[in-house]
Amino acid sequence: MPSGTPLQSGVRPGSPELPQEFAHPPLIEVWLGVEFDEPANFENVEAMEWRRRLGPEWPPVWRTIGPAERHAPALTHVEKQLQNVMGDRAIRFCPHGFSYGWLGYDGSIYPRYETIRDGFVATLDAVCDVMPGIGSPKRTAVSYLNRIPQGTVWMTARDWTFFRLWQPSPLQKLGIADHDISGCWQYPLESNRGTLRVEFSHESAPMTPLEIESLWLRITSASEISDEDGSLFDGLDHGREMVVRSFNELVTSEAKEYWGVLPRK
Repeated sequence: MPSGTPLQSGVRPGSPELPQEFAHPPLIEVWLGVEFDEPANFENVEAMEWRRRLGPEWPPVWRTIGPAERHAPALTHVEKQLQNVMGDRAIRFCPHGFSYGWLGYDGSIYPRYETIRDGFVATLDAVCDVMPGIGSPKRTAVSYLNRIPQGTVWMTARDWTFFRLWQPSPLQKLGIADHDISGCWQYPLESNRGTLRVEFSHESAPMTPLEIESLWLRITSASEISDEDGSLFDGLDHGREMVVRSFNELVTSEAKEYWGVLPRK
């Protein structure tokens, strides 16, 4: 581990302060990311080296990011990733850091934040072993991507009001219809701790581009790390809390009931 890297943990599993959870949430991707204060030449590290460090469940093959994973910007803007044998975990690298993520495209159940966090820690350990001079972490990001198909909490664009920031197109006289719209909102977090970014977009049917099959809602919390604010893991835990709270505020009670409200464990 790089010297001077603040890594003490502030995680509180099952915190009663967090909102309720859901029996079948629309969550399809979760990413935990970190950037370091010095460039990291990840492109010089072979995939086989990562397999040796991470274990046999990680094939030594770089995989191209598929179309289904392009509906919202990745935390690390790259075109390839390492993916585990089961296809439900992935690691993406960028010039200054990496992101560790869970992928739920095969219908797998979200394994909880603490499990993803453990995978991030194992990846961080491997990164620090492979690149001992990588530097200190300076920025964290937590991103949750939700896929909300037609026929669930919405049938037509009139039902998109389940997402509280949505409003029908104010530019219809210019020929701009609802299916042409996507939105992005960015908010400062408390005490200048970082930013919260909310992205709302849609996926059209392959053969009928004017028919929308799914909506995509991505919420990302990013923050700087400093000795005064705490550690890398404090930043991740705070980011997760902001994302969970934001989702709870951004969707209606009717939508929450559809996804099955449960007490948080």
